[in-house]
Amino acid sequence: MTCRTIAARARQAVLALFVVGLTGCAVRPRPAATHIDRHVDLQAVLAHPRLTRGARVRWGGLVVRDHVGPTHSTLTILAYPLNGRGRPRLRRMPEGRFQAVAPGYLDPVLFARGRQVTVVGTVIGTRAGLIGEARYVYPRVQILATHLWRLYRPGQRHWHFGFGIGIAL
Repeated sequence: MTCRTIAARARQAVLALFVVGLTGCAVRPRPAATHIDRHVDLQAVLAHPRLTRGARVRWGGLVVRDHVGPTHSTLTILAYPLNGRGRPRLRRMPEGRFQAVAPGYLDPVLFARGRQVTVVGTVIGTRAGLIGEARYVYPRVQILATHLWRLYRPGQRHWHFGFGIGIAL
């Protein structure tokens, strides 16, 4: 091998490592926001429950109530607008409430009241219910994926620097 061949291969190897390193730092929305119908929101489902049935949505907010039944679990969620990563924006006005249904068991300790959650799911219609003594119609979603957001302690500090390196104290 000549010096030029070795130098060319070394450059290729460095470039490949650089590209792999950058892709490792890439940020993607949680849960995956692929094939989401962004035009279907809670109000659209309430206005047209049959037309929106089967639409894939990504909604999130605060868990208000959880119910574990014999065959499925249901989360009642106070919906908030989501940021680009899919995290609920709690400083915005809530958009309403919806129910997220999962076959089997969702642990009530993990999905406790007040936890921030984002779900990707399929619209399955609406269901009448109560909030206190007031009647309410809940849009319902069959859960395909969930993401529980990290709990922050008051006064917890975060520093982020470099390429994907972070420290939380």
